[in-house]
Amino acid sequence: MTVFNARALSSLVSVAGSALSKRLTVILSALIKELEGPEVKEDEELESAVDEAINTLLESICDAEGLNTLMLLLLGW
Repeated sequence: MTVFNARALSSLVSVAGSALSKRLTVILSALIKELEGPEVKEDEELESAVDEAINTLLESICDAEGLNTLMLLLLGW
């Protein structure tokens, strides 16, 4: 993942609304996997962009379905 991709994803999830709930598991899993990867540890700007994308994603959950999906995902980890 590049810094550009992380920032673009951050922008997209901020306007996705309730449609985000359907893809929440895939997006959050990919971002967490990227955050834990070796590329991020070497690139501070990428780490910041991925962290910002995760924060934006979590702030963008706006419905009960999304919150339920998030809780089940976190409990499964």
